[in-house]
Amino acid sequence: MICTLTINPAMDRMIYLEGFSRGNTNRIRKQMDALGGKGTHVSVNLGILQCENRAFGIDFGETGLRIEEKLKNEYIDLGFLHYPSGNSRVNYAVVEENGCCTLLSERGKMITREECEALLEKMDRAVKPGDILVLSGDASNTEIPLFYIEVMDRFADRNVRFLLDSSSENLIESLKRKPYMIKPNEDELGQILGRRIESDQAVREGIAELAGMGIECIAVTCGGRGSYVWYQEELYRIHPMEVRVINTIGCGDAFLSGMAYGFDQGLPFTETLAYAAAVSSATAESNSTVGFELERALDLKNRVHIEKL
Repeated sequence: MICTLTINPAMDRMIYLEGFSRGNTNRIRKQMDALGGKGTHVSVNLGILQCENRAFGIDFGETGLRIEEKLKNEYIDLGFLHYPSGNSRVNYAVVEENGCCTLLSERGKMITREECEALLEKMDRAVKPGDILVLSGDASNTEIPLFYIEVMDRFADRNVRFLLDSSSENLIESLKRKPYMIKPNEDELGQILGRRIESDQAVREGIAELAGMGIECIAVTCGGRGSYVWYQEELYRIHPMEVRVINTIGCGDAFLSGMAYGFDQGLPFTETLAYAAAVSSATAESNSTVGFELERALDLKNRVHIEKL
């Protein structure tokens, strides 16, 4: 079973503009609400792939109830804790016609140590040996410092495969626990290494530095330049695909969804990479921050170009 954890879920308010003009009045062409939060995105995408998964998280107030409503799917077992006081956060995604996307993200309600412990107890009853656990998104709004380390320590004896997609201290310190997979983008790889990463060569060199840390899979997403993935002593490059990019927000979450799906299904690794690239590319063609057309993703999967370096 794939389990996802979203400690700081959100609703995303999508605002579509012809183009953003700083310091001037910008006319909104249309707007819509979508589910926010990286782990919840992974669960929704897995649901589209018809892959059963369990979504854990904490939400608050009316916004929290809307988050749970968006997660209702026959393939998703909802494991959220809901608290009526306060409200879960709302993010604002500004999408321009040229494909440029800007996300304005609220910090989110501070989650108490007691609420964190209640969630861990709920997870403790449900996470089974051999499960995949996706730790994805911001976890800085908790009274337990470095919450992802707390989670990994709690399930260290269950042979759980941790797929980590975070940033800052939760990413850097969690590497000491040797998660099964990490998925930094170039900025996050730079956070780990303490220097700017601005080229494909720098990405390859950075992966080489991390390859001896005991992490099974290191995937670095490079936006429009594709991705580099290190796995079992081999380095792969996924070349970018030509698609009509509408919205890039959520593409990294979609990539992680494809990787989780492939690991869960026991697919050959190159097929796992193809699913990750196809789901990510199909998501880029969507108006929303989450979701994609399954038929389109399956069509793109047959056209993914993967090179072993």
